[in-house]
Amino acid sequence: MPLNQTQATADYGIQGTQEEAKLPTFGGGGVPAFLGRVAGAGLALAGSLFLFLIIYGGILMMASAGNEATLKKGRTVITWAIIGAMVLGAAYAITSLIFSTLTAQ
Repeated sequence: MPLNQTQATADYGIQGTQEEAKLPTFGGGGVPAFLGRVAGAGLALAGSLFLFLIIYGGILMMASAGNEATLKKGRTVITWAIIGAMVLGAAYAITSLIFSTLTAQ
């Protein structure tokens, strides 16, 4: 969900705290922009990890050659990767909903 103009420019008091503590601006945009970049990088890393786990679980299942234990392990890896992706997506959706509600005019 893209940020609207109000969300993109909201301060939440972070900017004043940054100036009072004489913190660096982190390449322009201040602390909120830096935290946004960190969150974006974290989501990208989590998505890459999800893709890797799906591929790994699929390879385990294909290479099991009838071994039930390896087949079960591959299925478990894929199941937990999907559950993790769903939890991550739900956390993003809830956070986005909370911020859009708090910044709604």
